[in-house]
Amino acid sequence: MAQAANTLAMAGDNAYNENSGQQYLAMEASIPLFEGLNLETKATFVDYGCSQGAASMEVMRRLVSQLLPHSEATLVFNDLPSNDFNSLIKLLLATGSFDSTKTIYPCIAPNSFYNHVMPECTVDIAFALSSIHWLRQIPLPKEPTEGFEEYLRKRTNRNAAAAHKDLIEFLKLRGREVKPGGKLIVAAPSPCADNTDGRIAGNEKLRCALFQAMDILMDSGKLPPNASAGVYPPNHVHTQQSFQAAVNETEAMWVIEKAYDRVIPHPAYQAMLESQKGTQDIELHKSFEREYASDVVDWILAVFKPFMQKWWVEQGLDEGLCEGVFQECADLAKVEFVKSGGAALPVAQDFVFLRLNRC
Repeated sequence: MAQAANTLAMAGDNAYNENSGQQYLAMEASIPLFEGLNLETKATFVDYGCSQGAASMEVMRRLVSQLLPHSEATLVFNDLPSNDFNSLIKLLLATGSFDSTKTIYPCIAPNSFYNHVMPECTVDIAFALSSIHWLRQIPLPKEPTEGFEEYLRKRTNRNAAAAHKDLIEFLKLRGREVKPGGKLIVAAPSPCADNTDGRIAGNEKLRCALFQAMDILMDSGKLPPNASAGVYPPNHVHTQQSFQAAVNETEAMWVIEKAYDRVIPHPAYQAMLESQKGTQDIELHKSFEREYASDVVDWILAVFKPFMQKWWVEQGLDEGLCEGVFQECADLAKVEFVKSGGAALPVAQDFVFLRLNRC
């Protein structure tokens, strides 16, 4: 079976912005990499994989603040043509208030970042926050004989080679677009290092709850029999080591200047713990767990939704029923997450942060 190109962006109607609290925390953890930059009075900043722009706007604001008065800044927001650019455009109005002493030109570049996005040697600062783990092609679906855990294990191994090839291509393309001496700053999801705080188990229970919800809907006939086989997003997480391996193969375009790892929790977990403090009411504790479950399920579905609905329709679900079935699946997943004990565990993601210098 041939692999299709990955052309689907995050869930639209501002859903990703509304459910990207963890990605926003990852952006905040990357801020030290944007400090102390040597910028010209005319500068171009590009976000590769901006989605709907909530985190991107804060980075652009900080970059503009480092420019001298009366400088000019071109701000380029890149994502797939299927991205919800309408939600982004509403945020772009705020660029006018970044700094009245500077001239700002916001632009949109609807294109895959596995293609050329900018002219050669025109970018001063490139960044990719929570986006570089997306693959160029859709991985093959789960075989009918595979369990979900087996599929994920095999999927990770199969995707490693594709992810390495994609990362090299990304670095080569950006190497042509970024000026010598320019920077590429990355915040990328990384494999969870350990389970001391329960985050590996919490993440697994969240994903399993989603697939259990689909199983329930398949058993009841509301979803086609193969509805869960092809919905997992096309991504693969990277490490400092995998980045270094890719840099070593990019013809000396890049040097890693800084690198560090951080654990980025989903903010809803800490919010639940804070809410539960000072009360012994069991029912109240349970209500806070349900709120936490709702937040993290909505968060993961902001990523999964386009892939789920596209696959369901391909498998025979009436397109007119898709939104209603999706909502029922989301509600079931929230129940399953609590039932499995997931609401007692953190949902968190390790991230790797890097600043690369263009040689």
